[in-house]
Amino acid sequence: MRSTTLYAGAFAALVFAGVGEAQTPRSSSISVNRGAFAVAPYAGYLVSQNFFEGPLNTSLGVQGASVYGAQFSMALAPGASLVGAMGYGSGDLEAGIPIFGGISLGQTSTLLLDASVELRLENSTKRFIPVFQLGGGAIRREVTIAGMNRDAFDFQVSGAVGADLPLARNIAVRLMAKDHVGKADFGTINLGSLGTLEASTKDLHTVALTGGLRIEF
Repeated sequence: MRSTTLYAGAFAALVFAGVGEAQTPRSSSISVNRGAFAVAPYAGYLVSQNFFEGPLNTSLGVQGASVYGAQFSMALAPGASLVGAMGYGSGDLEAGIPIFGGISLGQTSTLLLDASVELRLENSTKRFIPVFQLGGGAIRREVTIAGMNRDAFDFQVSGAVGADLPLARNIAVRLMAKDHVGKADFGTINLGSLGTLEASTKDLHTVALTGGLRIEF
């Protein structure tokens, strides 16, 4: 009888010890590494659709524009980053007039502001790294004709394809084509002796063809 009681007590002690161990949380180590920060200054050429089309095949748009700016990125995960970008372009403003053809009227400037998610498809060779971006922001356009300024500030969405060509462990040449799509509404534009042109608001494709360096810290 006494031995039975001892066995029962020992069994109960083992049960309670097992329950206590099961209820005690096990500590686990979780390490979070800070993502790499990178900056990518660039320069290139800005290709844009006409700002708007008027009656009788008249139009107003950018004849050609240089662009420069920079991208700043913070890694969120392997191959994925959050990118903020700013670019500025300027060029000649051209009016398309039937019979007369293209006539230079003044100057135009474009400010590009956007944030996007970037994917870099790194591979084993790392000689050529495809890059894709998708995001949105704002685009400000300003036209100057005979000392008179008109501007438009609109929302835009952006998408880009490009490639990084590594030169060193943390430096690469970046080539990219980035399309900014957004509306522009300047109202009524005075073309001087040529009369006025009513803006027809529409989605415009403004493509920045750029090259630069991506420097990772």
